Amino acid sequence: MSKRDRQKLSILIILLAVLALTMVLGYRMDRPATTAAVQIPEPKTSANLPAPTDARIRLDLVEKPQGPEEIGRKNVFQYGQLPAPPPPGQRGGSTATTPPGPSSPPGSPGSPPTGTRPTGPIGPPPPPPIPLKYPGYAIETSPGGRMTAFLVDDASRHYNVTIGEVLMGRYRVTQISTTLVEIEDLESNRRQILPLLK
Repeated sequence: MSKRDRQKLSILIILLAVLALTMVLGYRMDRPATTAAVQIPEPKTSANLPAPTDARIRLDLVEKPQGPEEIGRKNVFQYGQLPAPPPPGQRGGSTATTPPGPSSPPGSPGSPPTGTRPTGPIGPPPPPPIPLKYPGYAIETSPGGRMTAFLVDDASRHYNVTIGEVLMGRYRVTQISTTLVEIEDLESNRRQILPLLK
């Protein structure tokens, strides 16, 4: 057998191996997957009203069809509204009205809780605190030497700053002493004092 014939024979063997592998993988992929049938129990609706701390979603209330006059008026953040009590003259079929009793101020122990919040101007939230700490300082030994503060941010980056420097393009150092550093936030125009860490 010549060298050329052996080469052809080895190529034929490789092609037959690839064909066999393709057939085996194709057979495995064509088989249907065996799945087990899982029966889901039917949900039972309860006639009991849920407690205020009940965290279940009641689909029967959510999927209730709404008329066109109710669209956009439902508060999705309230669990469910109780129906308004009937007027006093219609309760129990009697037509006698009861005189109203003394009313107690809201929030007293005998009064029902109210869901109203105090009204008034609610301003924007305060800006976040300046994310710097003041672990130490250095003073130059020359006469009239400047004081340098060492500051560290939350990502453990260290900064050596003097009075008047702007840090991170946002914070200006306005005062440095042996006990504190005063920083001005240029975006929110407020100042914060950083005490020396011990």
